Amino acid sequence: MNRAKMLSRALLLTLLVGSGAVVCASHEARAQVRIYLPPPPVFVATTSPEYYEGRPVYYHHDRWYYRDRRGWNYYRTEPWYLHERRERWEHRERYRYHR
Repeated sequence: MNRAKMLSRALLLTLLVGSGAVVCASHEARAQVRIYLPPPPVFVATTSPEYYEGRPVYYHHDRWYYRDRRGWNYYRTEPWYLHERRERWEHRERYRYHR
């Protein structure tokens, strides 16, 4: 009798978990993940930086990136000074290295 109770509880638990997974999986996913990659080394090597807050910053794919001791970061909101400098950055020449 004890074994029958355990089996019925296990079956009930399996059915509940299975039906919960089906209900959860049937909803449309709404989360959007955006991944911002830092500027590649070639971009940094061939572009002269803008300086803001005492460090070099680079305008790459609509964001201002800077590097600190932990790695690359970007400004979540564009500082006013960099906003004014952006127009020049969009048309800035890059260095050309020839072999």
